[in-house]
Amino acid sequence: MSPEIAGEFTQTFHSLAAELSASDLDRFLHATSLIEVPAGRKLIKARMPVDSIYLVLSGRLDVFAESKEGAIKVSEIGPGEWVGEISVLSGDDRASATVSTATDVRLLRLRHEAFENLIIGEGELPVLMLQHLVLLMSARLSELVEMLSKLILDRSVVSRGSETEPAGIDVRDRAAYWPECRLADASASFRGFLHTLPGVESFSAADFEMLYNAVKLTLYPAGHVFTLQGQRGDSIFVVVDGAVSQRTHNPVANTVSEAVLNVGEWFALTSLAKELPEFSTASAIKPVFVASLTRDSFNRLFDESSAIARFVLYMLVKELARKVQLTLLSILAVSVESR
Repeated sequence: MSPEIAGEFTQTFHSLAAELSASDLDRFLHATSLIEVPAGRKLIKARMPVDSIYLVLSGRLDVFAESKEGAIKVSEIGPGEWVGEISVLSGDDRASATVSTATDVRLLRLRHEAFENLIIGEGELPVLMLQHLVLLMSARLSELVEMLSKLILDRSVVSRGSETEPAGIDVRDRAAYWPECRLADASASFRGFLHTLPGVESFSAADFEMLYNAVKLTLYPAGHVFTLQGQRGDSIFVVVDGAVSQRTHNPVANTVSEAVLNVGEWFALTSLAKELPEFSTASAIKPVFVASLTRDSFNRLFDESSAIARFVLYMLVKELARKVQLTLLSILAVSVESR
């Protein structure tokens, strides 16, 4: 990468570049390639495969949620922002939205494979990249949630009634089929359990001990509420024994869906993102062993262990990507319904 492009990147992405060492900056830029796209072109098309992330050096792009019925503009992207990250982080290589060039643009292209290689690499670079993405995606998600709220308030076709229970579920009988705790006391096997979690098994002994000492294992009684949809949480959780109910109110259809969170599943990750509310209500239907990590504890670990920081932030950006996808679908549904 030429010194001129490196200088342009440093100036445009100053908050990220300022924290990178010279070697990390060189490694990052070496993984990218410069492309120029004229105005009026579709850089990314909704529901089509995407193989790259783009970093905007100059120009402006428009983002549209699209369906057969039409499209709605949801945001603008300018210099210093990323685009195309949702597909690689959500696990779905198809685009969630269409991105068109409103002006001539200069972009750094980072292919998905190169992005993954940087994220699993050593040093501070992966953590700084993920931290930058968390801030960017949290801000975007907040804007989309605000846009969705306004669209719902403005529509007049559907009146807001009471929430509808998931089809086929009798609330009174939920406890009858709910998974039981297998252990009378999960504390004896908790160390071994934590060590087998994907991503944790590769921790060094020192990093593992830091995580083990920071999380708190608790047997929660039936009826305990971990998170409330619409309110900000202060901890992330992982199910150790038993199961947790995760219920999500869909404001568009005015229905409630329920997911069962089983052993090894993390939840409430968005509590670590700045000023984002919870997107679901999580509760215990039967007694359940759950381990928690508070936001304050994570912030301390962030400064002490890059391995733990990368592990948690990677889970968080993936969750943010899924939330962005779902919110875009809801915005599109309200827009189509209002026509």
